[in-house]
Amino acid sequence: MIRMGVSILGWGLLVAGVLASAVLLILRLVPELHTWHSSVIAVASFIPLLWIPVLVACVGLILVLRARWRLLGAAVLVAATTVFAVPLLPAPERSDTPIEVGSTLTVLSLNLQYGQADVEQFTSLLTEDVDVLALQEYTPTFEENLAEAGLLEQFPHQAGSADTDASGTMLLSRTPVELAARTEGTAFENLIVTTTVDGTTWHLGAIHTAPPQMGADRWSDDAAAVGRLAEPYLDQNLLLVGDFNAIDQHHTMRELTSDGAVHDLAARGPGGGPQWHPTWPAGSWIPSFARIDHALASDGVLGGVTRFETVTGSDHKALLVEVAARP
Repeated sequence: MIRMGVSILGWGLLVAGVLASAVLLILRLVPELHTWHSSVIAVASFIPLLWIPVLVACVGLILVLRARWRLLGAAVLVAATTVFAVPLLPAPERSDTPIEVGSTLTVLSLNLQYGQADVEQFTSLLTEDVDVLALQEYTPTFEENLAEAGLLEQFPHQAGSADTDASGTMLLSRTPVELAARTEGTAFENLIVTTTVDGTTWHLGAIHTAPPQMGADRWSDDAAAVGRLAEPYLDQNLLLVGDFNAIDQHHTMRELTSDGAVHDLAARGPGGGPQWHPTWPAGSWIPSFARIDHALASDGVLGGVTRFETVTGSDHKALLVEVAARP
């Protein structure tokens, strides 16, 4: 009786694990499928968790097999665990040879969730090194809170707009900014400004694309609009930060980075740690599982995302981005 129960459990885990693994693997290998429907986009968000159904299937296989054959199942489990664990191991140490760089730029980016982010906690993340704030879902109420906290005096130069819904996007800077370009027809405001820090000119974009809930077409169209927005500045010191509403493996992010014109600053580099830093949802009983907030930079920009911080009131983590321009 016990053996029958174990067998039934094993088959259940095996079938469920294999089916879930197959779905995620197909979505990983054929990203064009993501544009079919918003539900497909949502399922594809779990691609980084592919290891879970694979290990579930392996456990099911062990329970189904009998006697010495279980050793085969155990071997498969060890092999699968190794495959998924290797990318999380520390990479080789960086070279001691210094890379010559020019001016540096530090940006703090956060989706404020309708302006509900706690201003005091947000302020605690700021240091004198932070040059620019890139804020999505920026509302008039949050702007008033910033003014009361004295932050608008520290960052007196701005580009963008405040809105009562999720469409407000704002760049606040210590140095003067000039609006270079903005998207038209996107769900939320996306813009690029130019600013000069320590003699180096930067093209900085605040990005907030449509979420999958607005439909697959709107989701992919907004991402394409961001690509067109950035295209004229790819040979400059370009940095795009914000809420892209897509993980690295989603079709839209692959399209943005496929030609190598921009690279993901949160991706794992030589000597770096794990590359998976989920940013959503934050501050919830659901653990963060999707990195939909990104920092993309042009080829002449070096650096990375140095911190991922939770701010009460926001369902996204804040990104502190530090970059330098090649001289």
